[in-house]
Amino acid sequence: MKLICDGLDLSDAVLKVSKALPAKTPNPVLEGIKIKAEGDKLTVTATDTELTISKTIKAEVLMDGEAVVVGRYFIDFVKKLEKEQIELSRLYDGQLQIKYSDSESELQVYPVESYPVIKKDDDENFFELKAEELKDVVEKTVLACSADDSRPILKGVLFEVEGDTLTAVALDGFRMSVVKKEVKGSGNFKAIIPARTLNEIIRVIEKEGETVKVRLQKNTLYLQVEDTEVYSRLIEGEFVKYSHILPTSFENVVTVNKDAMLGSLERATIVAKNDRYNIVKFEIKEDVMTVSSKSEIGYVTENVPITLKGKDLVIAFNGKYLTEYLKIIKDSHVSFNFNSPIDPCIITPAQKNEFIYLVLPVRINI
Repeated sequence: MKLICDGLDLSDAVLKVSKALPAKTPNPVLEGIKIKAEGDKLTVTATDTELTISKTIKAEVLMDGEAVVVGRYFIDFVKKLEKEQIELSRLYDGQLQIKYSDSESELQVYPVESYPVIKKDDDENFFELKAEELKDVVEKTVLACSADDSRPILKGVLFEVEGDTLTAVALDGFRMSVVKKEVKGSGNFKAIIPARTLNEIIRVIEKEGETVKVRLQKNTLYLQVEDTEVYSRLIEGEFVKYSHILPTSFENVVTVNKDAMLGSLERATIVAKNDRYNIVKFEIKEDVMTVSSKSEIGYVTENVPITLKGKDLVIAFNGKYLTEYLKIIKDSHVSFNFNSPIDPCIITPAQKNEFIYLVLPVRINI
């Protein structure tokens, strides 16, 4: 193998794929980054067997070939060569030679034959949507994913495609997020995609307006965005029957300006941080909602104008869960739908129903 490439392109590629390197592994070859020179391109790949990221860059390939170089050292090294033209050569003694300006270095490599092989299946289910729409789905669902290893099924987002509708669902036992989008697909199917994978996918999407095709094959997800490919193992198992959790009718509906509500919540949550559950209380009466919190460091009480359909209500929530939701909402107004101080609350954009956010209240002594 022998090639010449731009240092900035190479640095960008290895940094992007490095997100798939394992933090700790008993298999040393997984600590490596695979580089493959073929035609006029160099493909850089990293994997921990659960998540794989590959990026292809332009290169002057003098000899086709491949090598698996020690990942962390390679990343740090090429970051210092972003302004250089770099020549990479696989030497006969097994080392990777790096030439730049009038200098050269060598790095250790692993056996290529020991590196995992990713196989693509042409017979797969798929759906397509715009890059910004996929980003929107991910941002609105991963916040509700669980981080608890005892229930791995909740560490991912359910993607359910029926006809031309994608329904994405995430929940952690305290809140649930449901997002719907129109897509083009190959049929009806379900898949549970790890939250970690989805977060990496939106990091590799750099341009809006383009169509992203998400393929699902057996227990693997495959996605390509420009010159970057992402493979991920799906989470196996039966997801929670989320439709049974959603209330179908409400006694009280509060409509409020999103920015006014978010400002009050953020200030109340600062005080509530000293409380284990970040408790923020809402006293709803006619055209005003009083937002309050208290802890050993002090208290906050603010009045926010609202439109109320229903009766007066006192209810409390973990303020962190509500602020995270309001920060990602672009709509000017949102609706809080209640039945009682102990029943789940459903929050939706006031004018749309494509995003449903369910939050369980915190019981308090009123």
